[in-house]
Amino acid sequence: MFLKTLIIKNFRNIPSLNIDFRKGLNILVGENNAGKSSIIDALRICFNYGKQMRDIYVKRSDFHIDRNDPEAIINPIEFHLIFEIESPDESGVFIDLLSQSSDGTEQNLQIHYKYYLEERNQIEKIRYTVWGGDNEGQQITPDVLSLLLFVYLDALRDASQHLRPVRGNRLGELYSYLREDVQGNTVTDEKRNELTQRLRESLTGDSEWNSIIEAGKLKINEHLDETSIMNKKQSVEIEFLPFEFRKIVDNLRMLLPVFDQDRLDGDDSKQKYFEIQQNGLGYNNLLYMATVLGDLKNRKQLEPESYISLLIEEPEAHLHPQLQSIFFNYLGKLDSIGFQIFITSHSPTITARADLDSLIVVQCQNNDVFAYSLARSELSDVNKKYLGKFLDVTKSQLFFANGVIFVEGISEALLLQKLSKIMGDEYNLEKMGVEIVIVNGVAFEHFGKLFNSNDESKRLNVRSVIITDDDREMATEEVSSRAQNALQLKNGFLHVETAAVTFEYELIMADDYNKELLLGIFTDMHPISSSRITGETKKDFALSFLSKVESNKAKSELAHRLALKLENDEEAKKQFVIPDYIKRSICWITKGELNV
Repeated sequence: MFLKTLIIKNFRNIPSLNIDFRKGLNILVGENNAGKSSIIDALRICFNYGKQMRDIYVKRSDFHIDRNDPEAIINPIEFHLIFEIESPDESGVFIDLLSQSSDGTEQNLQIHYKYYLEERNQIEKIRYTVWGGDNEGQQITPDVLSLLLFVYLDALRDASQHLRPVRGNRLGELYSYLREDVQGNTVTDEKRNELTQRLRESLTGDSEWNSIIEAGKLKINEHLDETSIMNKKQSVEIEFLPFEFRKIVDNLRMLLPVFDQDRLDGDDSKQKYFEIQQNGLGYNNLLYMATVLGDLKNRKQLEPESYISLLIEEPEAHLHPQLQSIFFNYLGKLDSIGFQIFITSHSPTITARADLDSLIVVQCQNNDVFAYSLARSELSDVNKKYLGKFLDVTKSQLFFANGVIFVEGISEALLLQKLSKIMGDEYNLEKMGVEIVIVNGVAFEHFGKLFNSNDESKRLNVRSVIITDDDREMATEEVSSRAQNALQLKNGFLHVETAAVTFEYELIMADDYNKELLLGIFTDMHPISSSRITGETKKDFALSFLSKVESNKAKSELAHRLALKLENDEEAKKQFVIPDYIKRSICWITKGELNV
């Protein structure tokens, strides 16, 4: 089975949220403070229920407060987990959780949690009720709860601390549940006891060890004898710690070989080792996560009927991009093992490498939290295939943005930020967290479908705009139809603006000052081509200018120099006139309006 749906109500910054998960890997991405950690903590609270050792509890501060109404009643926190049944046996094993549709055709497994505040004698207490299946009050037995296992790795994890040879460490956990040695021999409880006894006998039967232990004991008893009352003398016996398999493996430690085997010439005595504390933070994180994954894989083999989940916050912590990619690709291969993985991440590298269906974008807009699952989006297989190929690290940053502007080329990308600053601080794209993404014209459909659904659960809930060229005066029919295709995408949170001809044409047509400024910049770049620009009207001049710029492949350099001019020249900033279609685009993306 796997967790298919999580419903959260009135928890922290989340008033109400339904999240659809898939079997295997699920990656929660989005900007800071959107609610990703709250979702992970909700899972931790649920999976911790019924465990002897719990590391998280619902607190008073976890109850959602309506920011629009401070006097509003504090409603109960609710978590509802719905699991999809994959094997008929699971219906019997988890019968306490069984839910059946009214017509009897569908079954799933459900757990429900409700936490509420109760005031008695002016003292607030948190009460809760937990039930399985359809009917509130249906008890869940400890045996069923014991089959819901999870491991949580927090964002600030201290990998070397968790791997130290102390009680309950992760390395000891792995060996405690190991049921097969490297030769494939089964390691039963009887075998563990035999190995433990063999170790005990090797120490307690050693005369030299016994002599040393006895010497220390005599020193202690000698002093006890001198400091005790005559009739109440104390003495001690000294022996090794109780021999138990778990306590033995808890004292195993990880060491990192310094030399490769081929440099030792078969003499292992020459090998030197680093302590794990001497290793870098990034590689220690990999060691820790590899140990945890090994433990979970072993647990699933031991108890195939159990549900096991791994919750990791920011697996990219301390890992450079290449290591992020390697580790993440490995996580993607773990579906076959049979446990579910939930990850939060701020890494565009991980997002770019991910199977799109594993991505869940968490967004907080106007105090509401949304979770957009790309697996249940309106993207077609063709859209996903294209995005999977072209969503590189830079473009993946759109999933973390407060707004996205799609442009055809580098010229718009270089200048839009500068133009937004000229419009005023309230339109500053950088401060507003807006991402500018360069795409080819044919790709607008694939990206646009991330935003243009009428169903808010099937789109990214931030505004976006496509800025493209109409090419009315110059284009072939094919290019003109491309602009029409972009306009047809306009819907939901997606707006479309087109330039008459091109961006450079619109800049010149906006004002005579723009015309002279651009001509001066181009003259510095290509004086001969500049001298050949003709045109009696502004329109003819703009078309001739554009032709010379394109023939010299100078669009990006022209935009770069204009951007520097607008950045450093106060007079240029003051006099430059922004084309109306660019103003509308910036106004829409920052304020949701089309008039400045």
